[in-house]
Amino acid sequence: MKTTHIVLLLSLTISLWSCVTHRMQRSLDNVFIDSSQRHLEHKTSNEEIYFEKTACFGPCPAFKFIWKNRTSMELTITRPFNEGPLSSLQPGEFQGILDPEKARKHFESINESAASCQYNSLNDEYDNPRITDLPATITTIKGKRVKVRYGGPDLNNLYTALQLILDETRWEPKETKPN
Repeated sequence: MKTTHIVLLLSLTISLWSCVTHRMQRSLDNVFIDSSQRHLEHKTSNEEIYFEKTACFGPCPAFKFIWKNRTSMELTITRPFNEGPLSSLQPGEFQGILDPEKARKHFESINESAASCQYNSLNDEYDNPRITDLPATITTIKGKRVKVRYGGPDLNNLYTALQLILDETRWEPKETKPN
């Protein structure tokens, strides 16, 4: 009899936890959808480079990076980095400027990485909504947008090239305009 009660209690606990997890995932999915819609509203020119990592249930950083022209960049951090050169930055909006020669080298590196993975021929999205708790990585290069959350191609060289720009740029808080 005691075993039956334990099994029933365990089953009830698992069911409740599953329901809570499902609701949390739906909430996160809504945030991801909202974030993706805002990104779609932001039309990138062929010169702009966009790099975004969405949140997960764990401690992973979440940010949006826009390389607007050859030397001007914007970074919005929604969840801070736990380690590395950006770990001192708190959530907020930042701007950065690169030396023109350094910018040229980074731009070439990104273009080489994009060419080597045949970026322009990739699908627009790689995902499996049944898999939960994974952040998405969204990039836009030369007007082509690719979202990878699950099961996508190996874009690590491209992500590394983009992360290197983030790490090497001196970020300053973005000035807010008075009302």
